[in-house]
Amino acid sequence: MSSQRSFQSIIGKFSDGITVLKGLPFYSPAKPSLKIDSLTVLKTNVETKNSAVITIENSLKELRDRRKFITFKAKGSDENCIENLIRAIANYIKSENNGKHPAYLKIMSILSKLKPPSKKNEPPVEGQTPKNSISKSEKSYQSLVGFVNDVLTIITNLGVKYSPANVNITVESFKARMDELVELNANITTAEGNCASAIKERAELYKGDNGINEIIISVKDYLSSLEGGRNNSGYIAFCNAVK
Repeated sequence: MSSQRSFQSIIGKFSDGITVLKGLPFYSPAKPSLKIDSLTVLKTNVETKNSAVITIENSLKELRDRRKFITFKAKGSDENCIENLIRAIANYIKSENNGKHPAYLKIMSILSKLKPPSKKNEPPVEGQTPKNSISKSEKSYQSLVGFVNDVLTIITNLGVKYSPANVNITVESFKARMDELVELNANITTAEGNCASAIKERAELYKGDNGINEIIISVKDYLSSLEGGRNNSGYIAFCNAVK
């Protein structure tokens, strides 16, 4: 998670820079934002925003992992993932009727349309703002809800003719799995929005007008204005701490 390490590295260096400034008896800027107390508050705020981003990103990852586990057939997915359940439903209907039964043919048609998300299109988590457009991965999961609902309608309409021994593919169980997918999709959408906001807020404390980057430049300017300019010990020590 290089981006997160990068943010943590920046705040660590900034903290070292504050330590240097505390040891300089001649560091007494008039500008409030450059005073030691203000720098310390900024450091604390950035640490708080960092923690918020990490928490939200971890929560988002857990939601995505859970959704992946219960949906498409893949290594490490649930044996009773939605794709496997639909296939089992089709097999049951065929066994009780024949390969030409309308319900069986319709479900097989749905199976042929299922498109598991590509790994390379999976929305980024760590340190990256989700794109405004819907990714191919998200479209795959949204489409899946529609397909699952179609299958649910088919088996519901079969009525008493649909009574599988496998409890995982009963109407009730299959609907419960669909409801879980719908809820996960909604929670992921919300989490992505929260993640984007948290990342934006954190970035402002790094790159904004009064963020760490600009403050460091201002502190360097102040130190270089003192006797000795860029050759004075305070300037050199601060630059070495934050570089």
